[in-house]
Amino acid sequence: MSVSMKEDVLVLVSEDDGSLPIGATSALGLYYHDTQFLSGFALRINGQPPALLSANTEQNYVGAFQLANRRATLDDGAILPSQSLSVRRTRFLVDGLRERVGILNCNPGRVRLRIELEFDASFRDMFAVRGYRGLPTTVEVTPVEAIPNGIRFERLGRDGVRRTTDVTMRPAPDQVEGRTFVLERELAPQEIVTYELAIVPREDGSGVAPAPRDFDEALDALNARYRRFMRTCADYSTSSESLDDELILRSALDLRALIDVEDTGLFVTAGIPWYAVPFGRDGLIAAYQTLAWNPDIARGTLRLLARYQGTKVDAFTEEQPGKIFHELRRGELARLGEVPHRPYYGTVDATPLFAMLFAETVKWTGDRAFWRELLPAAERAITWCDTFGDADHDGYIEYGASPSDLRNHGWKDSANSLSDPNGEPSALPAALVEAQAYVYAAKRGLADLYALDGEAERAAKLRAEAAALAERFERDFWMENEGCYAQALDGNKKQVPAVTSNAGHALWAGIARPDRARRVVERLMAPDMFSGWGVRTLSSTYPTYNPMSYHNGSVWPHDNSLIAQGFVRYGFRVEANAIIEALMEAGKRFPNARLPELFCGFQRDLRFSSRPADYLVSCIPQAWSAGMVFLCLRSLLGLEPDLERRRIVVDPALPVWLDRIEVQHLRAYDSLISFRVRRSGRSVTVTGGGSRVARASTQVIV
Repeated sequence: MSVSMKEDVLVLVSEDDGSLPIGATSALGLYYHDTQFLSGFALRINGQPPALLSANTEQNYVGAFQLANRRATLDDGAILPSQSLSVRRTRFLVDGLRERVGILNCNPGRVRLRIELEFDASFRDMFAVRGYRGLPTTVEVTPVEAIPNGIRFERLGRDGVRRTTDVTMRPAPDQVEGRTFVLERELAPQEIVTYELAIVPREDGSGVAPAPRDFDEALDALNARYRRFMRTCADYSTSSESLDDELILRSALDLRALIDVEDTGLFVTAGIPWYAVPFGRDGLIAAYQTLAWNPDIARGTLRLLARYQGTKVDAFTEEQPGKIFHELRRGELARLGEVPHRPYYGTVDATPLFAMLFAETVKWTGDRAFWRELLPAAERAITWCDTFGDADHDGYIEYGASPSDLRNHGWKDSANSLSDPNGEPSALPAALVEAQAYVYAAKRGLADLYALDGEAERAAKLRAEAAALAERFERDFWMENEGCYAQALDGNKKQVPAVTSNAGHALWAGIARPDRARRVVERLMAPDMFSGWGVRTLSSTYPTYNPMSYHNGSVWPHDNSLIAQGFVRYGFRVEANAIIEALMEAGKRFPNARLPELFCGFQRDLRFSSRPADYLVSCIPQAWSAGMVFLCLRSLLGLEPDLERRRIVVDPALPVWLDRIEVQHLRAYDSLISFRVRRSGRSVTVTGGGSRVARASTQVIV
């Protein structure tokens, strides 16, 4: 079992006792810019690794490991009993890995200890570590040199970058034997020996901004950084202590841990451990989910994606003018162009999502300067949707075969996620149901902003294009026999007749016709789709259904949060609240109240005190799963921006299990807005907020 930690661009994946294997081609290590700067880290006491008693890495950037010694024979022949030395490792990530180790002698007599710390640094690229496309996983011996108080590993990469890992110790080791620090101490009963390590990665002499040298000062500075960030976020509290203390707090901490601080602003990376890098689709959806929590995430996300927006046609990276990237890597192989992730653009939906989020961000913030800054990028995204994205000019964006490992370019990107009833992969190119909905929402959102900005002609043109798309969409995607939209149109323009959660995104984006929206709601809440823990990705009646699969019957929290908000858009508050309750109940049942990327789609059995079954290789934490709770709170409150009047509209529908939601310091229109929603019997009151909060004309009691 491994444990993971992250702070900014540093990621540490270790054994559950905090160690890293020596002399093995392991994926564990300390990573910086997709490179394994530390691949081995072993602690031995009198020749034996200590045994793990407990570990805690709940806060993502700090960890504590309580260990005890194993039975050993000392040099004088005496036996050192097991669990007679307390070994405590505390660590955190800041400018590298900082660790403090304290060893307490719990024996009645004096004990002589030989403490050894061995290190290794492979400097392997993440893609080589994971065996991407058959890349060799062999490890070359890395040269090591002595530096004050420690050693330095160094390698000059094929990309010309000099990568170093400095490992230093305070107090200095008694001896340095190659890659091993040695301390020899004799401890009296109840005496403690303590030492501190700093392991700092650099590229060409530069790394993460340096932190205070002192261990406690550096940790205090890191904790203060977290507190400063949390003060910039809206604070949500409810009548449910378990919801507040578990799921809301956990999600907030996970989102903070997943953030990279780029020079363009904040960007929530996709997931720990292997996807803690910028992903276009994941970042955009997480930013949308958290607009009513921290709009700076959306600003930073859009700015970074605009910086890398496609400018040319490149078959290898799948770049096209106006296209938004799928994944950005910064390791040696990406810099050399031996993998396409420099960035890689193989996604069909990130580009309309970019324009969609941009419009929504401006509506929430009223930031006119931001509107002018990124409007050209949003227009280029719309142009891509109308040109490169619609190569056959049928009015739909689609994707075809590509040179990458990804056959499918929607959010369900596993190879078998788009299949015909006979189980065969559907013919490409494919036009996904949700991708068309995103284009519709992007054009409608930009049209609203153009109209407010006095550009009526451009607004009218975009609205006309959106209306024409909606008309085509209803004609071509609707399955009357299923009461649902098809998953896609295949390469022969035939419907892929699967009932999937994707159809719920049509409601989220607003493209669905109201009468058909009602039928989609009923279909997605039917037993073959709703598991009791959420809406499944695929109907249990479809031949390729598998509740243990990645996309063919599992439940994804982010997917359900979008569906729930889509239900709210069309007025189906009871059904939306049923999804939200299922997600909240699921979240409280996972360890540390942390919802994974996905979980299995088995039916919930209320006769047993159970929880959803794990999907075994799910990312935990994962950005859009952590963002789920904030979008669900927005849905319960019925929060919508009213840019024209520069206010927030509230249309609450609190379920029976929740009497109150209080919002403090929500940031919108250069204001900090605080208000409270309370349910008493069949009445719901909204208090506070002044002129910045307006009650919707409708009132729903659930």
